[in-house]
Amino acid sequence: MTELKEYILARVGGIFKQPSKGLAHPYLVPGTGYANELWGWDGYWTAHALMQMFARFGEGEMARAGISRERAAAHIKGCILNFLAAEAEDGYIPVMLASEGLFEGFFARERGRGVPHNQHLPFLCRFALEAGEFLGDFSWLDGEKLIQYLRYYREKQYNARTGLYVWQDDVMIGMDNNPTVFFRPPRCSADIFLNSFLYVEFCALARILEVLQDARAREIQAHAEALKAAINAEMWDERDGIYYSQDLSFYNGGCTVKGVTLHEALPPHWKAMPLKVRFWACFLPMYAGICDGRQAEKMCRHLTENGDLFARCGIRTVAANEKMYSLAKSAGNPSNWLGAIWTVANFCVWKGLCRYRKTELAERLRAATEALLLENLRAHGELFESYHPDTGEPFMHPGFLSFNLLAVEMMQ
Repeated sequence: MTELKEYILARVGGIFKQPSKGLAHPYLVPGTGYANELWGWDGYWTAHALMQMFARFGEGEMARAGISRERAAAHIKGCILNFLAAEAEDGYIPVMLASEGLFEGFFARERGRGVPHNQHLPFLCRFALEAGEFLGDFSWLDGEKLIQYLRYYREKQYNARTGLYVWQDDVMIGMDNNPTVFFRPPRCSADIFLNSFLYVEFCALARILEVLQDARAREIQAHAEALKAAINAEMWDERDGIYYSQDLSFYNGGCTVKGVTLHEALPPHWKAMPLKVRFWACFLPMYAGICDGRQAEKMCRHLTENGDLFARCGIRTVAANEKMYSLAKSAGNPSNWLGAIWTVANFCVWKGLCRYRKTELAERLRAATEALLLENLRAHGELFESYHPDTGEPFMHPGFLSFNLLAVEMMQ
């Protein structure tokens, strides 16, 4: 992995941005050449990998690459402070912040029009937790703002009938064209991606509040455990041995005949309808620690049979035998998550396999990820945003670092 390490150290300086209009604190961007845009989940994964670089490479080597621990800490902390500064009175935080480009002012305008788009993806509390641990200091964190941010989720995106959380719409959901959300009606998709990461988010906030000696930590942890129970009750499919996103849209036509309302004698007893699409996020309960060992064992069968999910270059973001599967190259928004390899998907599935001690599968996935990135470095001199699952051909955005930096943690 020496080549990959050298590439990363030579280019990682390009992710650091100084304060700009509307972004009062220094921050991180996904890669060289990106505009002044701070993205929520890209920011988290980039910072997570940056912190791992200090752990793996050491402060001396990072300093020789021009990245002191103090500089890294200022930009990691600055990402969080910029988002917290953007929080509205009701707890809403935008998915991303931009001082220029296509999305400058977008969320403020939409909220002004009364359009309820999704708020910040569920990575802010764990971002804050890891940053506090990296700095050895949590005194700069405003726990109240983090509580308000998750309270917004509970007030605006929570479905009490199932105990699950829904997307407001399909705008900026991280996995742009996730087929269980993309082009579907508003507020109907209880996505396994959203709910798994929200569980981790509640756990992270509980830990932060413990450190801050805030008595509400126990209440937040109770929300986490309730969500975990709901995910297992509503999203686990025992027959298929995997977790599925759920459709929460129900419609009652209210048809009556001579005073008798049809369908009223035996209404649905089920709370959700499974969206039986196998994609990489179905394995996130392993990453998050939501499932038990038996469930993990059943899920791993999907990674060893037929090769419809586990390709030569890693985890297809959608299984090859799903009708939505596509390796078309997107010319813009949305980026294509319908089968292409994204390093963050490889990383999350790998972490889940490691967590449940699936050593052989984990090593196979680690080696596939390493080979994919090295092949692209040797053939093109660059890393990219996504890749062909069978050939490793790059799909888009040369110079993209963000998710690719997660390979640092996967290094042997």
